[in-house]
Amino acid sequence: VLPRPCTVSSCIKAELGKQWYQRRVREHYYITNNLREVMGAATVLKKKIQELMNERDEALEKGDALEAELNDMKEQLLKAEFEKKELERRFRLTEDELDNQSQVRNELKKKSINLSVEDERIKDDMKSQVASINEMEELISLIDKRYEELELDYNETMEDLNAL
Repeated sequence: VLPRPCTVSSCIKAELGKQWYQRRVREHYYITNNLREVMGAATVLKKKIQELMNERDEALEKGDALEAELNDMKEQLLKAEFEKKELERRFRLTEDELDNQSQVRNELKKKSINLSVEDERIKDDMKSQVASINEMEELISLIDKRYEELELDYNETMEDLNAL
């Protein structure tokens, strides 16, 4: 059986349909590849957020330990001052003994100041980590929004392909 000769308009229609179908297939592959890239980026970002949250938790624990140590130092400082006053009152300490206790108190004050500075640094680090996590969450939100848009476009493309 010989193929039926086609008219110019039917050949043009067939060629246009073929081009439209090929364009839709290319769009489908493009959308699918974009979806894979977005999902990969979202997975990486989620892992990074988890790492940052773990680091924040570690910093909080370290900050709590430093704060407890600072409180212990302050308590030791108060006890040292109280003991100094008691000893002065009872035994009228010599000049050397007073200098020695004053030195201990100054060292404790220095340690207390150093711990306060370290505590402030840790608080600043935690604030920057929280800001970083907030930025990551916003980025994930944008990625999720873009993913939904691509998914809608993909579904429309698939409906158009199925309609053919």
